[in-house]
Amino acid sequence: MNLHSTRNAAQVTDSSEHTRWNFAVIVAEATFFMSGLAWADPSSVLPQFLGLLTPSTVIIGVIAVLQRLGWLLPPIFMAAVLGHRPHRLPWLRWPVLLGRLPFFAFVAYLWLHGLDNPRVVIWFLVIAYFGISLGNGLLGISWQDIIAKSIPSRLRGRFFASMQFAIAGAAFGVGFAVRWVLGPGHPYFPLDYTLLFTAMALFLTISIVACWMVREPIRPVLDRPQSVRDILLGALPTLRERPAFRGLVFVAALGFGISFSLPFYMVYARQVLNIAEDMAGIYIWAITIGGALASILWGYLNDRRGPRAVLRGGGALVTATPALAICVPAAAFAAEDLLPGAAGALPYLFALVFFAGGATMGAMWMGSMNYLFELATHQDRPRYIALFSLFTLPGALAPLLIGFLLNYLPFPVVFLLMAASGGGALLLSWRMPIPSPQAPTPSLDTDPPPQ
Repeated sequence: MNLHSTRNAAQVTDSSEHTRWNFAVIVAEATFFMSGLAWADPSSVLPQFLGLLTPSTVIIGVIAVLQRLGWLLPPIFMAAVLGHRPHRLPWLRWPVLLGRLPFFAFVAYLWLHGLDNPRVVIWFLVIAYFGISLGNGLLGISWQDIIAKSIPSRLRGRFFASMQFAIAGAAFGVGFAVRWVLGPGHPYFPLDYTLLFTAMALFLTISIVACWMVREPIRPVLDRPQSVRDILLGALPTLRERPAFRGLVFVAALGFGISFSLPFYMVYARQVLNIAEDMAGIYIWAITIGGALASILWGYLNDRRGPRAVLRGGGALVTATPALAICVPAAAFAAEDLLPGAAGALPYLFALVFFAGGATMGAMWMGSMNYLFELATHQDRPRYIALFSLFTLPGALAPLLIGFLLNYLPFPVVFLLMAASGGGALLLSWRMPIPSPQAPTPSLDTDPPPQ
């Protein structure tokens, strides 16, 4: 029996079914989730909180890596579970609920016990953030599959741009609240951070409700289940025989992990540049404004010129962001000789780094996802999503490697290495072909694909 044959063909729904509903509901869900994270932003607020509990930078890398592992490890198993199932919605609803329960427990612990035992708080926090990521990893295939099935390719740039713009607008407002809570004369430590984590929990709850409102159109699926072994056996043939997929994997490996390095710029700002703690709110604004303005460009490029153009823009910004982290302070201190007081503007000038970083993450995410959607058929999509997660797993270790290197090398040297990795992603993105689902796909059996 052919792996690529389909089942339940009579149940396949119209291509436009649920498009408007899911467009609105999924944008709202993502907005509450991502702006919820901004209350304890992993790029700025969370490093500051951890810095008050431990001087180690490695724990920041550990959280970042566990977040990425939680996203990237489950899909290989979920592809085997979902490949032959026409209904994937239950595998969206339950993981989003169960994965966030540890974080709700963490918030309850803070209200009950505070920071009486910092070691327990740190590891409770690590588990809570990993739980969120693991839940997202378990639901990732279902979430992406429902988007690909219900949002036509001609609308995906607009869809992701609307999502990123809405996220940015909501997070911009959150930035004001964070600045007020952490500012002088406002709630004392640790009540200030407890309030931020509580607000995050509220937003995550609304996100869960929205996830349960998503509707699922039915599309062709595989006729028989795939095992994890089947998927793994087809991994190298797929990488070897699909240049488009191979290019996407290498660009993501070099660029995506580096785009998650914003927390280290906050550590650099606090520990080396002596920038005040309450600038975290400003940097959240910079991240969100950068993401919002860039989302308009990325959406336009995606719908007019395809996801390759978005990935190329992302590669350029992955290179530019660490370069800015080096050049902006150097320029500010050099200008001090000509313009006395110029160095005093450094905290605000350094926001350029977070502005570029916010634009980078949106480009790499939108470009990678849309490129993957276009090169895989409905039947193959779960397998391709899983293999993409598997092959980009080494890139997820980038934050941990950065945290380790910072124990031995100065920040500017590590930033140069990060820029070099981004440059590699940029060069490779120019060699990526136009994705096509009609291109031959390595099969795990000998039957020809259906015509």
